[in-house]
Amino acid sequence: MTISSLIQTATSGLRASQAGLDVVSQNVANAGTVGYTRRVSVTQELISGTQPTGVAVLGANRVLDGILQKQLRLESAGAGYTGAKANALADLERAFDPSGGTGSLADLANGFTSAISSLANDPGNYSTRSSAVTAAVNLASSLNSLSDSVQTARQNAEDRIDAAVTDVNGILDGITAAGAAFRANVGSGSNPALLDQRDALIDRLSTYLDVKVTPGADGAVSISTTGGLLLFDGVNPTTLSFDRHAPLSTDLAYSTDPTKRGVGSITATDALGKSRDVLALGQIRSGSIAAYVELRDDVLPQAQAQLDSLAAGLAAALSDKDVAGTAVPAVAPSTASGFSFDLSQLANGNSLTVSTKVGATARTVTFVKAGSAAAAAAATSPDGSRIGIDFSGGAASVATKIGTALGTNFAASASGTTLQILDDGTGTASVTGVSGHVSVAGLTTGDPELPLFVDQGGGPYTGSFENGTQLSGFSARITVNGGVVADPSTLVRYSSTTLSGDPTRPTLLVGRLNGPITIPGTTGLNGNVPVSGSLGSLANRIVAAQAAGANDAKNLDDGQKVVLNAVQSRFTDQSGVNIDNELTQLIQLQTAYGANARVLAAGKELLDTLLRIGA
Repeated sequence: MTISSLIQTATSGLRASQAGLDVVSQNVANAGTVGYTRRVSVTQELISGTQPTGVAVLGANRVLDGILQKQLRLESAGAGYTGAKANALADLERAFDPSGGTGSLADLANGFTSAISSLANDPGNYSTRSSAVTAAVNLASSLNSLSDSVQTARQNAEDRIDAAVTDVNGILDGITAAGAAFRANVGSGSNPALLDQRDALIDRLSTYLDVKVTPGADGAVSISTTGGLLLFDGVNPTTLSFDRHAPLSTDLAYSTDPTKRGVGSITATDALGKSRDVLALGQIRSGSIAAYVELRDDVLPQAQAQLDSLAAGLAAALSDKDVAGTAVPAVAPSTASGFSFDLSQLANGNSLTVSTKVGATARTVTFVKAGSAAAAAAATSPDGSRIGIDFSGGAASVATKIGTALGTNFAASASGTTLQILDDGTGTASVTGVSGHVSVAGLTTGDPELPLFVDQGGGPYTGSFENGTQLSGFSARITVNGGVVADPSTLVRYSSTTLSGDPTRPTLLVGRLNGPITIPGTTGLNGNVPVSGSLGSLANRIVAAQAAGANDAKNLDDGQKVVLNAVQSRFTDQSGVNIDNELTQLIQLQTAYGANARVLAAGKELLDTLLRIGA
């Protein structure tokens, strides 16, 4: 080795040591910087021909495990999802059970039942009547308030989706700018900082969405969701938009049909201008946005449905009665027989149930009164067990429609408002029963049933399907009958001749409150199975369901946080800055720097010696 090559090699060693010291100093300085990834100096042996001539500094690389980083982002999306859901359900639980029992829906429901029981024991007492009215008002107010809380939570979810979409667009713009800077500075030595900046933005993005990052050429990346939504193609971002709706009400829901949709949806527009409904395609599966969408469209509407069903069951239990049809015997020479029923007793939403038998096959069909063809269609169930009938064409039209639904073995006719259903007289078919489910509308009609709880505006709850189902949002509209509030004696007096101490009506009300009241399986209160019980037991079950949902969400969130922290710890151990390790590296670099300096000094001494000899 010549003296010049010795000096050159030592000089390159000094440069390499200096570069290493620069990297270590950057690591130590940024030890507490969020998003900073530990770096190491990258060097390469220099060779001239077949002879080594020193070391070249190629730059600095980040210490990064791509698989661990991918897992961290997926767990961040999971934490964003579980955290948003847990917080929302905790707030909902506090609304349903504000003080651990006292003043809760269940407490007020049991208090109302107790007040009516006291009234049945002492119907002539003015104080017990007033207490019963007060308890009814408190219960209705609680249902109103809880419905408002649910819709407020839905609106909050809608607003947070809107805010999240705005943030996501800002993050994607930042990633685009970082990508452009990275492409413009390839080989400049500043790439690790730009990559950290880009990755920090992607990490933020992963709290909103379930991102998947795909590496490209020259350090570029494309970003999509696990559901297939391309967010960034490496050069251009996708723009998201959200058509926020406000205020949300119980009848507004998501639909893939834009003309039927009453809430906002997320639209993605790519660089070519092509747009698509992200929610309709199911392209967001995790992250806080997915949680807010699920809360708005599934979880909170289910809570609303439970409240509405409880309110409807309560109102109908106290006001509805079953009215049996009148038997129509065969009159010679005809052998046909059956039943008749006065249709004028039915209000929109009330039903007429017809039981028939043909041979050994029994069938029961429920016909629901509707005031229009649209309402009749809405009242008809998919399995055909409930059929909506448009009454707007008169009794004769109703008879024709019912006769068609029953089949050729039966004949339906009308005289005035009286419907008559007869068998064919062959002996193989028979009408085994006809009964109507009727809502009592008046306070002193002679019926002990009482329309104590009515719809806003004073109308009784009949289950009508006019202008949308009356059930939807009924808990927000339920109120105590103004006539009862003005005259609490109507809690007892059901006719003009009722004695003030007559227990008939209060006793019936107590029996109805003690059940069975039924909440349908569509509310999810008992899986897909209807649940029946007393008013108090159903209210308790609804409150318990919210508590269980909040507890499950909290447990899931706690577990997800443990997983996220574990992955974060592993990632930090590998990619974060450890001061002790950096100090060890610093000592090694100082030693190497000193050694190279000593070699350089030795080369200089040799050169000086040669120069003196030559002189």
